[in-house]
Amino acid sequence: MEKKPFYLNTPIKLAESEMIRVRGRHSVIDGCLAFDWTNSGFSFVFVGTGFIISLGSYVADSPAYVRITVDGNKTQRFAVTNGNEKLIIEGLTDKRHRVDVLKVTEGDIQLKFDTLTLLGNGATLRKPPLNSPRRIEFIGDSITCGYGVLGLSTDPTFFTYQQDGTYSYAYLTAEKFGADARFIAISGKGIVCNCNGDRTDVKGGQYYQYLTRKGGVCDDGWVADVVVINLGTNDSGGPAPDDEFSLAAKDLVSKVRARYPEAQIIWMYGLMSNLYAEILRKTVREINKTDKKVHFLFAESIFGNETEIGANGHPNVRASIRASALLYKKIRAVTGWRNKVNVDEE
Repeated sequence: MEKKPFYLNTPIKLAESEMIRVRGRHSVIDGCLAFDWTNSGFSFVFVGTGFIISLGSYVADSPAYVRITVDGNKTQRFAVTNGNEKLIIEGLTDKRHRVDVLKVTEGDIQLKFDTLTLLGNGATLRKPPLNSPRRIEFIGDSITCGYGVLGLSTDPTFFTYQQDGTYSYAYLTAEKFGADARFIAISGKGIVCNCNGDRTDVKGGQYYQYLTRKGGVCDDGWVADVVVINLGTNDSGGPAPDDEFSLAAKDLVSKVRARYPEAQIIWMYGLMSNLYAEILRKTVREINKTDKKVHFLFAESIFGNETEIGANGHPNVRASIRASALLYKKIRAVTGWRNKVNVDEE
């Protein structure tokens, strides 16, 4: 059998190319696209047989994982431990391909993407994928990050290989609508205190405004049609008093409303705790007196159903699918969205 020739093209700087569609809040560090939020990354369209992505340096306690999707298929998940790795997809049919590259684990150390090298004779980038006309923003904690979603109920501890944000209820919901989405979520955090009861730790109302998980201000002009808040689970670590919790919830909703005057806002709660269910219902009813576009959605707990529990007592993929179906129905009801929107290159 005749062996096909291997063509290696000139590396393309990702941060400098207009043919790259960036997904999520990000920054540029050392000339690289840098991401720390779960499910943030970039998309591109090319004609060729494969590609190589080179990274910037990376130093962290645990590996970060990158999910690469080609033509709608979740082709490969790569572990990154030091940034010397190459993310390689090869052997594709020599034709047009749509590629999505997402950091699917969380962490305060930003993962840097440096260059893209296309494979194939005459391989070339095409115009980038269109943005979806629908936009959803998720604000949350470990549940939204997909923490432990790939683990087993018998796994008492957490490792990053058990996390994949593309299997979280949030990502699955956005995918059903064909919506562009952002995931502003940090494990262990609350709106009054964290899971250990620490009130000095960063809170949802703070990091919601951040450009990165460590700070900065996000003012890139991205506007959401729907905002889903899934916070309050970790506040039971205090526990936070009802009145203080309600004030913090109102504060976060007011910040979301200031950023997105027309968005539908849904506070989803219950998958890992029901402690604040009634106070959240009451709080949303109070907000509704002046803002009819704020809603509460209760999701039944995973506890009592062993088949829905992943690593360290968190929702697994089965639970994500159930929660996504519930949220999908709610978003349909408040927006009128119906069939999935399919977007192609410009």
